[in-house]
Amino acid sequence: MSARYANHVLLNNGQEELYLDFSSGLVIDPAAGAILPIHTRIAMTPAAIVRLWQLLGQAVQNFQVIQTAPAQPQAPTPIEPPAAS
Repeated sequence: MSARYANHVLLNNGQEELYLDFSSGLVIDPAAGAILPIHTRIAMTPAAIVRLWQLLGQAVQNFQVIQTAPAQPQAPTPIEPPAAS
């Protein structure tokens, strides 16, 4: 198995499936301008895309729990009564 890094993902759809096109980023071609070379395409059914979306959502939530420390509650600031005049 090989792994490829993707910095961009494009989602396209056909009649029966959805396509995920992966690219590592924009390339500037002087003749053609900026192009986005696609190195991998994955075709999935709509039901499979829904499952992928759910799994990605769970993975992001788990990542946020692990990577971000919960905010520590701060002690309330006491309110000073107005000075008597």
